[in-house]
Amino acid sequence: MNNNAIATIPLGVIVLLGVVLCLGGLALGWAAANARWRRKTARRSQSDTARLRGWLRALPFAALVVDAGGEICAQNEAAAGALASFGRGDTVPLTIDAAVGRVIQSGAPETVELHRPGSDEPLQVAVAPLGMGKTAIPHTLVIIQSTPLPPERALVYQQLISAIAHELRTPLTAVMGHTEIISSCAIEEEALWRRSLAFVTAEVERLARLVEDLLHLSRLDLAASLLRPTNLRLIAEEALSTLFDKAEAQNITLILQAANTIPRVQADPDRIRQVFLNLIDNAIKYAPDSTVTIQLIAQKQTVQVEVRDTGPGIPNDELNHLFEPFYRGRQVGAIPGTGLGLTIVKSILDQHQAPIQVDSEVNNGTRFTFALPVAG
Repeated sequence: MNNNAIATIPLGVIVLLGVVLCLGGLALGWAAANARWRRKTARRSQSDTARLRGWLRALPFAALVVDAGGEICAQNEAAAGALASFGRGDTVPLTIDAAVGRVIQSGAPETVELHRPGSDEPLQVAVAPLGMGKTAIPHTLVIIQSTPLPPERALVYQQLISAIAHELRTPLTAVMGHTEIISSCAIEEEALWRRSLAFVTAEVERLARLVEDLLHLSRLDLAASLLRPTNLRLIAEEALSTLFDKAEAQNITLILQAANTIPRVQADPDRIRQVFLNLIDNAIKYAPDSTVTIQLIAQKQTVQVEVRDTGPGIPNDELNHLFEPFYRGRQVGAIPGTGLGLTIVKSILDQHQAPIQVDSEVNNGTRFTFALPVAG
């Protein structure tokens, strides 16, 4: 034995000590990673809830999401005010609660009437199902309308609420399902929770697009167009510049055909810019590897606008539905979109008293045409 050695440690003890230290380091690393992951999941859950509340705020009427137990999951300020008039803050009146139960059982939307205490004026309450799949948590979208609607508008209103609920159902069900997967995953199942996280991110982005489009529609209803002499060629150039990179990524050639002497038109420049953006963006999404041409044609008292592409075209039986809210054609596949882009276009042009026409031929492109009056 070496007399200078203070102590001798067997090799097995050293190995065992090394293994213990490695396991301890792995455990600490796992705990830290798990804590970070759970904090990130919690933040994302809070972010999803905030986005849902933002979506409800985009609606120009009282709206709330109610679960099967009658609990309010999210609501906008108008809904909070409406419930306050019944002396309720966190719960819904029994009439609404009963309607929610029936809708969850049947899966079919329902409209009921409700009266405020001390008031003879009826409130119309539309309830539509959300997330009615076998594995989804039953929720409902509740819309409260204070002004009674004529029968013909009530039908359109009912259809719109059902369409909104349908559009919400898929992303909300996906978000809830994949959030459960993420919450139940062990830290070593990284591939699984990353895949679920990607699904959640995609659906949240879809909800964000829906919120943005609904905000556009609600602003159109709440504020009149500010018409003034407008340089239409400049607006078209700005729209093309904004979408140039996106068009290039889809191998699309953008062309502007307009004389330098195009007269100014009487229009709201911000809203007409949105018209150009939506029409060009539609062509980019649905007509890749084509040419998109914007043509401005000066006439006696108007400037005619044409936005045309050389893409696959639209079947005749779909042309009459293009401007309906949430309508998406059979051929769009997995292309991202909300089905509100052309609805916004038509709403803006209706405010300008400028009807829009669409002509299309399968395999031979699509053309949108409208005209704006020359500024006096």
